[in-house]
Amino acid sequence: MNNFGMILGHYLKRFIRDWKEVSLLLIIPIGLIILYSLFDDAFFGTIPAGFMPNYNLQATFTLPVMMLGFQFFSGSMMLSYLYPDIRGAMNWRLRAAPLSILSFVVPAFIANWLFAILLGVIVVAVGVLFLNAYVGSFVILAVVLLLTSMIATLMYMIIFLLVKKSGTANALIYIISFGQFVLSGFLFVPLGDNAIARFMMTYGTPLSLGNRAIAYSGELRELFMMGPSMRENQDLFNIGILAAIVLVLAIVMLIVGRKKKI
Repeated sequence: MNNFGMILGHYLKRFIRDWKEVSLLLIIPIGLIILYSLFDDAFFGTIPAGFMPNYNLQATFTLPVMMLGFQFFSGSMMLSYLYPDIRGAMNWRLRAAPLSILSFVVPAFIANWLFAILLGVIVVAVGVLFLNAYVGSFVILAVVLLLTSMIATLMYMIIFLLVKKSGTANALIYIISFGQFVLSGFLFVPLGDNAIARFMMTYGTPLSLGNRAIAYSGELRELFMMGPSMRENQDLFNIGILAAIVLVLAIVMLIVGRKKKI
């Protein structure tokens, strides 16, 4: 247990001390929230006059998207340390240590999850405290953040187990991360008005699931929940799907890890 805590703290310190990467993971989402907050409310579509007058609607719409979307970029930090440690120059030293390789991989996994959560908390705090953003239920927000960060961490651990080259792994991270923004309808790439596009923007990615779960938990549900087909507890329904994704990815990671003997 002492070794676990020591290795966990070691990776957390390495993540936090990488100030360039940390700055990018915070400055870019916060900067985009500030940039979007300069637009008129009409930029986000038809919003009833006087809707939520005490909040900055631009920041309100943008904050969950940026907070959740950038969870998936944080995995690059974990891989940037795991590849040299486990598959690079440090590999022979670790194998000579009186600990298994798994004793290093698991703390790195937990450290990345905690680090991603910390980044999300900072983005939310800035949006709520300084940009007057509305985030609905803080309980729902916290659960969505925990699940989304876990999905991102599981996803990139699977990539680490399957992909031998760090360059290829990092390329996959950026493809997945930007791909989520596109498929969720947040990069102004026209997806069309059809059943597939609507599904992708509603349930198709962890980003769209998490963003709508947060929206459904508060006053924004009036804008998002159009039509009788929407469930009364749509926020909990979306969280259930996110939890199912976590379970599936965890099983896949365990199967792949055993086959790779890690």
